[in-house]
Amino acid sequence: MKIFRRTGVVLLVLIALVGVGRLIQVGLGSVYNGEREPYLQSMSDTAVTIRWQTLEPNQGVVRYGMYPDRLEFQVQEAASGKAHEVRLTDLKPATHYYYSVGSADKPWRSGVDYWFVTSPPSGAAAPVRFWVVGDVGYPGENADAVTRSALRWLQTHPRKGRAPIDFWLTTGDNAYRSGSNKQYQAAIFEPHAKRLRNVPIWPAYGNHDARRWAHFKIFTLPENGEAGGVPSGTEHYFSFDYANVHVVMLDSESSNLDANGPMLRWLKDDLEATSQAWVVAVLHHPPYSRGTHNSDKHSDSGGRLVAVRENILPVLEAGGVDLVLSGHSHMYERSKFLTCHYGPSDSLQESMILDAGSGAPEEGGYKKHTTGLAPHSGTVYLVLGSSSKLDQAPLDHPVMVAPRQEMGSVLVDINKQRLNAVFVNRDGAVADQFSIVKGVASVPPASEHCPEN
Repeated sequence: MKIFRRTGVVLLVLIALVGVGRLIQVGLGSVYNGEREPYLQSMSDTAVTIRWQTLEPNQGVVRYGMYPDRLEFQVQEAASGKAHEVRLTDLKPATHYYYSVGSADKPWRSGVDYWFVTSPPSGAAAPVRFWVVGDVGYPGENADAVTRSALRWLQTHPRKGRAPIDFWLTTGDNAYRSGSNKQYQAAIFEPHAKRLRNVPIWPAYGNHDARRWAHFKIFTLPENGEAGGVPSGTEHYFSFDYANVHVVMLDSESSNLDANGPMLRWLKDDLEATSQAWVVAVLHHPPYSRGTHNSDKHSDSGGRLVAVRENILPVLEAGGVDLVLSGHSHMYERSKFLTCHYGPSDSLQESMILDAGSGAPEEGGYKKHTTGLAPHSGTVYLVLGSSSKLDQAPLDHPVMVAPRQEMGSVLVDINKQRLNAVFVNRDGAVADQFSIVKGVASVPPASEHCPEN
């Protein structure tokens, strides 16, 4: 008996040591001690947060104004440190500002290249363009090529008097393989330093990001409704407005995915409260995929793909969502124009496909009867997980009209009643494109196959 007791004690000690070692590993991986260039967070029509990091501690100061040689306003941090965060408020909507970051003694970063443009007033019918990258966490030539291809497309499709993009979204897994702060630096902050100083990034939370504590140390996200939408009380899921577009960022990795859980209750309230003309939802785990992951399998990713489809999709579609972006599968998949398909792939029925076309712009795109939001009026589901890594997969899910085993990123333009999206591959070619057009379908779609009807 003594031998068994001693063995048990030894096992408990070993388990405790492993646990402590894991906590130390996670804690150390969540820290980055180098410099980090300025980056924009939680942009709204009247405010923005600017963050940066220095080698030596100091009391950070942001100076700003409408002219690069006249930064007449300033905000200073309350305390000294290496990681700096300053919120600018009482700004004018849709206004170009220049800024510098530094200390009370001198600017650290300044000049004509340091600027931002506040969001248009919420609900304004202004043109919107955003960039989407997915599973971008492997730095290197593949990710760099994807970025260069997107930049070339933007150069050939300029917006007169406007920045190339208004904001950019990620579909999660921003730092491979363990979501450490240094990996975020290598995958996001070093290759994209020039964009981050001018354009806000809105990151989804992926399973690799969740392996360390860095994500929520790095990003400042609007848990209190600072950028529009209903306050969520957490940075794990939130929403923001840009002109007449409402973007919902969901956490499919660590938040409760139950139909009556806190995130879904908040999501219902948020979608009911918005009066924007367009709704885009972003989350990491795709409801439909036959890529790296199989959305039919309950065992895949701990059942998250199934839970997203069964529990989250009914809420999104009831709220009139237009486009759902996800990652996780390391390829590109784009769905037909769907409603009410919440079961496995073999349960798809023709009546759940609201437009039999391909969605291509030359065919007139997918057509909605409403000019705003309406329940079950049609949704496109897009899987983008190939912005830095590409895997092999069957790509044979029946809801998908445009599966592509290619690396790339997506550019989305929304103007009045039209959404145009292009998938630009690693080599710079447009490998897929589609449109959603509102107010042109003759009659509302039937939704008799929805569980609630």
